Amino acid sequence: MPQNRPATSNGGVIALILVGGAFATGVAALFMTVRSYATPAMLGFRTSPAYFLIACLFAGLVVGTAVLPTRPRGPLAPILAGLSAYVAMEVGGRIGVILGLMLSAQGMPSGEFLTAVLKPAFGRYQAFELLALVAAAGLAGLRVLTAKTGGASQPWRPGAPGGPFGAPGQPPSYQPPFPGGGQGPVPGGPQGAPPPHGGA
Repeated sequence: MPQNRPATSNGGVIALILVGGAFATGVAALFMTVRSYATPAMLGFRTSPAYFLIACLFAGLVVGTAVLPTRPRGPLAPILAGLSAYVAMEVGGRIGVILGLMLSAQGMPSGEFLTAVLKPAFGRYQAFELLALVAAAGLAGLRVLTAKTGGASQPWRPGAPGGPFGAPGQPPSYQPPFPGGGQGPVPGGPQGAPPPHGGA
């Protein structure tokens, strides 16, 4: 019986990446919101680049994990997963900063602060977000490789090389039938000596 599993359509892969990106946005927002509630003992860590890198890694893994149930082909899945993780950190990080400030004792942030947070800019932390891109693209790329080499088993054909009637790469050998054991005569073969006196 063949057990071929077809590749997942591009639409299915894109849909799961978008779902993973939405979850990754929530993860990034949660990391940045929780940072505002750091205790004095944890404040130094939660405002450090290491904490932000951990958030990026988690966001990237969330997007990459969304690709694992699929069988993608080609570079589409790694590229889209990486971009989705990067966008998730960009959007989720800003949402988390704003929510953290709103939920803390400082209340509603000023318009100037909102403008500064939402203004697109490439700095050190945007460079750190490339870790999310690498994690998501790497996981999706690994899935592409395993889907390609993990192989669907091919159906067996009688007499094919490597089958039970021949050694691998060799043509099948002829096996003469053995009499007895309920086995009838070979179709098309001689039926033995003619009956005596020409009788039926």
